[in-house]
Amino acid sequence: MKFTRICSFLGLTFLLAQLSACQLTETPYSFVSPQQFYTSASDAEAALTAAYTPVTDLYGRVGTQLPDYSADQSFPRAVVGRDQLTVFSYDATMDLIGGYWQHCFNGINRANQVLDNVPKIAMDDTRKKQILAEAYFLRGLYYFHLVKTFGEVPIKQTSTKDIASTEAAKSKVEEVYALIFKDFEQAIKDLPATPKDRGRAAIGAAQGLLAKAYLYAGNWAKAVENAQAVIQSNRYSLMPNVLDLYNPLKEDAARTEQIFAAEFSALSGLNSSDLVGFYAPANSPPVFSKAAFGSAFGYMSFYNSFNPVDKRRQLLDTAYVNSAGKLIGQADVTLKDRVIIKKFLDPNSNGANGENNFPILRLADVYLIAAEAEARQNGPTAIAYAAINTVRRRAGIPDLTPGLSKDAFIEAVLQERSWELFVEADRWYDLTRTGKFKMVANVLNSYYPSRPVQDKHRFFPIPNVEVLTNSKLEQNPAWK
Repeated sequence: MKFTRICSFLGLTFLLAQLSACQLTETPYSFVSPQQFYTSASDAEAALTAAYTPVTDLYGRVGTQLPDYSADQSFPRAVVGRDQLTVFSYDATMDLIGGYWQHCFNGINRANQVLDNVPKIAMDDTRKKQILAEAYFLRGLYYFHLVKTFGEVPIKQTSTKDIASTEAAKSKVEEVYALIFKDFEQAIKDLPATPKDRGRAAIGAAQGLLAKAYLYAGNWAKAVENAQAVIQSNRYSLMPNVLDLYNPLKEDAARTEQIFAAEFSALSGLNSSDLVGFYAPANSPPVFSKAAFGSAFGYMSFYNSFNPVDKRRQLLDTAYVNSAGKLIGQADVTLKDRVIIKKFLDPNSNGANGENNFPILRLADVYLIAAEAEARQNGPTAIAYAAINTVRRRAGIPDLTPGLSKDAFIEAVLQERSWELFVEADRWYDLTRTGKFKMVANVLNSYYPSRPVQDKHRFFPIPNVEVLTNSKLEQNPAWK
């Protein structure tokens, strides 16, 4: 994200609740109240920037690892407990689960602070409306992440002001989605057609994510309506070469397709990404990265699922030449039964210091939302075929076979989503929303010969610390 990161105690979510569990005594010497802070247009802008920061906090690591390591495309090396996601041995005390929850609720609280306090600031009215629209967008985004990850969660529409206000019970999934729809629809009214700055939301981001939320909630008509609105706006287009989408040197050109992304920068004071550090081999050549961890790989079965002529398969590889010039292939112990993920290469990065933006919504996703929702509502119509074939043609593979049944067409769209959006924190949620998540038990290799996924893994458990510090919050029933 290309604007300065603001870290303010005013934006800390549930901090008071967590501190209340500790017996600390402090003498306060000063306190900046919201009344003192929210007095100018610059204060409003700073508060909004702080509300965006959890987007990069989330996708810096945990936002991708939690869903992707659970699915059927990628897996981690068995280090520091990340393998618990792949073998489904985690519980409510897992740090990654707690981090996901905290980043989202931190963002919600910061968005609520904007919504609570910016309306009273004397400033340009048009910009004020845009700031509030961006805050509604962010709150809807964070809640969409929470509901698809945890199911029932507390709804908070005002900012945390004291310990008592941290106490909140869960709301039903339908109620959470109702708030998401409301927030995105409110955002659409006043968001600009193009983002004010890089990494900021515009109308297309709110409308596209609204379409996706409606798809998840099963409202096919609204999903089609909003997806087609984004497509027909002509504000976005698919990049001609799918391989260019993830090149940090071409990120400005990629904005024609990247509708909303977590944006990273290696510049001082900004958030950098370590995606390439995880996916690139530890002894990889500089074309991958200046330094890498070699901590995550792709399943061979996923690689083999691609049509050999599919351009997207070039973002994976079964061999590479290491920094010493040696060919490392499947016969080598360092790569045996593993596939290199080359989607997020950054030759200028150094381990965790990368600049790869992480796509949260892009036009190809919107086309596939349109195809699936249209088929679920009306069957595989010409509109549905046109949407999926637009994505397939960019990938260099033949159009989908005409005359498919409704079920066969929808299955083809889900498979297309897997190929198009792999390791973009999407596949696990496609599997859970369609009830197909237990099929990952059959996606095995020599590193993970058993993956005992159960019904309870449909949603992650609520972090234990949140249950302990919120007397109104109950653990998900399957995890009690």
